[in-house]
Amino acid sequence: MKLSVMYIAAILFGLAIAVYFYFFNFDNMSETELVNSVLYWYVPLIFGIYGIIATRIKSRMGDLDMSPIKYLFSGKDRLLIVLIVFIGCGGVIGLILLLIPLAFFKVQTPYFDAKVALLGTALCVLLLWVFFQVLWPAL
Repeated sequence: MKLSVMYIAAILFGLAIAVYFYFFNFDNMSETELVNSVLYWYVPLIFGIYGIIATRIKSRMGDLDMSPIKYLFSGKDRLLIVLIVFIGCGGVIGLILLLIPLAFFKVQTPYFDAKVALLGTALCVLLLWVFFQVLWPAL
């Protein structure tokens, strides 16, 4: 099984779980249960998004010695440029979270996309944990 199929399945699974919780089961859950259910859809969604981005970079980048970040900002892939603009409009933290896993690994390393997806997911889960521990109780 190709990893890209797994990433797409993870995205679809995450979206399906989020739709179920927030559209079909919303009235049956308390606020605490809704907050606790975030990880069920957030982790697969983020894992799939990072995996798809890394797979696209690896498949489209001609020079595997080039940095993935340099390729991302080179303008050679319009879809990735739109993604950067979209994430950048959401905030600098999101853009930094996108770039850190890509800067950590070289494209020619084995399982580049899986490593980027795992590190990116771990960073996002860590940020979500900090949000729930620091900011959420103050709201």
